Amino acid sequence: SSDDELAPSTDGELTITSSCAARIRQLASTRPNPDRVYLRLYVDAGGCSGFQYKFLLLSEDNDDGTNNIESQDDEEEEDGTIDPEEDIIFLKDGMRVVIDQTSLDLLRGSTIDYVQEMIRSSFAVVGNPQSESACGCGSSFAVKNFESNPAMD
Repeated sequence: SSDDELAPSTDGELTITSSCAARIRQLASTRPNPDRVYLRLYVDAGGCSGFQYKFLLLSEDNDDGTNNIESQDDEEEEDGTIDPEEDIIFLKDGMRVVIDQTSLDLLRGSTIDYVQEMIRSSFAVVGNPQSESACGCGSSFAVKNFESNPAMD
């Protein structure tokens, strides 16, 4: 990857916390090729508020097929390909978070964190200025001014 396609970890578009990067590094260390592993974040239609955040730990060599961090029953298999036309790569402490352009439009200004609580620990999107409301689970949100946003398919 060339430097012109890598975005800094904070440039007004997205902030990646050290906690997030450390957790990616920890999870990657259990994979066959840790330096090929990255966190993919995307926004999907659904959830209790209209859109939901999805996190996948992927490897560019698509090693073992156990990519989804949270076990989803009917999730299509993701390969680890990074599309230079569609994907933006954010770097933090040497770790990569990859987001497609459409999802980034719905996440601009957010912080991507790894949150540890007594009852659960998870990657989380915090302080999303594009979000009008969020549900209690923290993985679903409604978009501000939905009518003025382009439709998601």
